[in-house]
Amino acid sequence: MKVASHLVKIAKLQALRERLDPLEDFELWFWAGMTAGTHAVNAALHQAGITLDDDMFATQPGVYLVPQPDGNLKAAFRPLGDVLHVGRPKVEAPVPADIAAMMEDMEQIEHYRDPCLREGLVPTPAIAQSCDAALQRCLGALARRTEGGAHGH
Repeated sequence: MKVASHLVKIAKLQALRERLDPLEDFELWFWAGMTAGTHAVNAALHQAGITLDDDMFATQPGVYLVPQPDGNLKAAFRPLGDVLHVGRPKVEAPVPADIAAMMEDMEQIEHYRDPCLREGLVPTPAIAQSCDAALQRCLGALARRTEGGAHGH
């Protein structure tokens, strides 16, 4: 996806999260946050020139839906554009420190995915606060990067 498209999706997901209760609506709140953070990491990777900022949509590692002249989407193998989750697929190129920190924040969030969403761990206020703080750090780093601030080189 293009950086601008990632930014639009982040804004929509953040608006959704604001309408949800972090504990009562934890699963949806969590997925919206995790997805927003993944969009942020992808936008930062594109902005840094590490991954392709292209009009294509990841379906699985290395496979993208690419718009065709007739308006349809066609699956194609392509070089790394968007990661689906931090580490999937792994970014082989050197990553600036600020983006590496964003990836660490996302790993902190994803640490709670299976326990809370699949294994029955009841989310606590501390878990929600930890996830939200990591997401806010990630989004803040993207904002600094896209506003021409620290680039972490």
